[in-house]
Order: sequence, then structure tokens, then C-alpha cells
Amino acid sequence: MVLPLAWAALVFALTLTPAQEMPDTPHWELLAFDTAAHAGVFLVQAMLTVYWARRQSWFPRLQARAFSAVLALTVGMGAFIELLQMLMDLGRRGEWSDLLSDSLGVVGGLLLMWATRRFWQ
Repeated sequence: MVLPLAWAALVFALTLTPAQEMPDTPHWELLAFDTAAHAGVFLVQAMLTVYWARRQSWFPRLQARAFSAVLALTVGMGAFIELLQMLMDLGRRGEWSDLLSDSLGVVGGLLLMWATRRFWQ
């Protein structure tokens, strides 16, 4: 449980950093760096969380429904972050495109974990 929570804390810290403290990011022509970063961060979050949820033994229902629970929780986390960015005066904007990128990363992480489940279960 430590790794998914630590990664989530890092995600919150990085996404709620005031805009003036953020470094300049490269602009890619084919794919925006911001889109890839959102998807990549949430891909890792989904993978760590589903791995923990399937291996823990405290909550048998969570273990049985790990993929759907992680989908709901991590997409909800992305929506919550975007909402906080809109409401807090950080110089950042909550955007639907960021939530879409987060969601695509979650789905990608879950698909990767599903495809490789026989190796880690």
C-alpha cells in the first residue's frame, strides 16, 4: 500500500505546485509533453494500485473487483486534481483535456496489468 500512496502524494504535490515554480517543458510537435506526462503519471498510478489491490488480503471484495475499483478511483483522483486546480489560486488551470489524458493513462495501465496478470498474480 505504500507505493500507490507515495506515488499519489507525489502526483498531488506536482500537480498542485504553483505555476510560477514549474520548469519550462519542451513542446513536441506530434504529441504535447503535458499530455504524455499526464498519461504516464496516471498509467503508473493505475499499475501500482491494481497490483496492490489484487495482492492485498484485507478487503476480499476489492481484490475481486480491483480493475473496476482502480479505474473509478484513479479517474476520480484525476478529476479531483483538475477541480482543485480550478478552485485554488495556483496560476494553473484545470482542463478537460488533462482529465482525458489522465483517463487514457489509467486505461493503458489497467490494460497493461490485465495483459501481464499471469506474471504478477
